[in-house]
Amino acid sequence: MAWTPKPTLKNTVALALLACTLLFLLSGWGVTQFQFVTPLTFGLLGKALSFQVHEWLWIPFGALLVAHVYLGVSKRN
Repeated sequence: MAWTPKPTLKNTVALALLACTLLFLLSGWGVTQFQFVTPLTFGLLGKALSFQVHEWLWIPFGALLVAHVYLGVSKRN
């Protein structure tokens, strides 16, 4: 049987922060380079939606970043 990591709150927050960061970067790139990002996302992320997502994504990004740092410096594992 293969070893699999036990899902913990730290891992969950880290993966959510990674996904949020990648979406933040993609949406920011979608605002400036929408001619490339729109076909890359099969038309799902146009310039207007990229701007809207990028504008509102800082709230969950900030919360996840604070949680990630807090869990990293806390004494508990």
